[in-house]
Amino acid sequence: MRKSIRYMLALLLLATLLAGCNKEEPVVDQQAAVNTAVAATMMAQALAEATVNAAALTALPATATAEALAIPTATLVPEPTATIAAPTPVPVMPTAAPPTPTAGAPVEYTTLSEEELAALIDAAVAEAVAATEQTAQAVAYTTSDDAVTSEEVAAVYPYYDYAEYTIAYAEELMDVYYDLYGALADEMIDELVGVESELEELNSTLLLIATSLEEINTLLAQGLALTEESIAQLESAAQQAQAGALALQAQQQDMLAILQADQQHRAEQIAQIQPNQVPDDRVSAVLAGFQYVDLVSTATGDGTLSRDELLAIAQLGANAQAGAQAFVGLPMAGGATVDLTQLSSKFGEITGQLAHGQVPQATANAQGLEAMLGQRPDVAAGAGNLPGGIDLPDPGSVSGGANLPSGGNLPTGGNLPGGGNLPGRRP
Repeated sequence: MRKSIRYMLALLLLATLLAGCNKEEPVVDQQAAVNTAVAATMMAQALAEATVNAAALTALPATATAEALAIPTATLVPEPTATIAAPTPVPVMPTAAPPTPTAGAPVEYTTLSEEELAALIDAAVAEAVAATEQTAQAVAYTTSDDAVTSEEVAAVYPYYDYAEYTIAYAEELMDVYYDLYGALADEMIDELVGVESELEELNSTLLLIATSLEEINTLLAQGLALTEESIAQLESAAQQAQAGALALQAQQQDMLAILQADQQHRAEQIAQIQPNQVPDDRVSAVLAGFQYVDLVSTATGDGTLSRDELLAIAQLGANAQAGAQAFVGLPMAGGATVDLTQLSSKFGEITGQLAHGQVPQATANAQGLEAMLGQRPDVAAGAGNLPGGIDLPDPGSVSGGANLPSGGNLPTGGNLPGGGNLPGRRP
């Protein structure tokens, strides 16, 4: 701005000088002179005002100057965009046809361990969930166009039949578990009761599907038109089946983990059992081993095992193990010819297998232990070493009948340890 004003003043001065250099006497124009004076005054005022404004701008802080010179910008508000809803999936028919239910090879469930049987139950329940979901999917596809034909009804039936079969198979396996381990397991039984309840609910829902299919098929066979209500009932039953399958899956997903926890708690319980009757000689230690294997055989003879039987076996095992450890270094005596060093760990091993539901393995192991014990000791031949502290006199050292104990004071055969009441001997 300063340069412009100075330039204008210079032009005005130059014009005045040129006018003065003219030889002719100018005619003085009074109005022009007045206009020139007014213009000069306005230029001077503008120059002074520009100088003041420049000084004021120089004195302001940089931020204030920037704010004063800043050009306000408009805030842009984005226009709302429309929310696009996800498309509803179109029902499709299951790609895989359901297998035809057929009777498989018979299974001897008593040959399975508890864990193996539980794995079969878990797989059967998972198959029931999948089969029910396929049935619901087939129904949804059939009713998606609000019309059902006889061919579509016939296509749905195999899915229903297989779902019903898988539920029945899972329930059968659970009944076997109740029979074999119902008196042994606690937490696992509670879990199976919950699973069984969901299976029953699911089976009831499948029956609703079957009823609706039958009603629709009857109407179609009579040439009657289907009502919206009949189709809606079929759709509702399928939706209930889908929800029931999800509930069953949620109930079943922790089954095997619960079984492992149950078995671990049993093992911890028997680990607390201490010997309460330690054999006092070598023959008694061997007889305690036979008593242990006899109880294992009796308890598992029918393929089942109860918690009370497990605890009783664990107690006898603790006693027999203590006896084997106490007389492990002594020479053979009293008819006992077994090396007890081989037996000490066997009792705990077998009891541990029973605690973990490995009944077939424990039974076979107990039979092996019985073979290791050898022939049952002849208690009468072990003079001076009978369990319970009974000392029979040596017949060869007796010099007279008067010194013999009376017959009435002799222990009877039925009361001798290892006699008629020896565990494992049947009358």
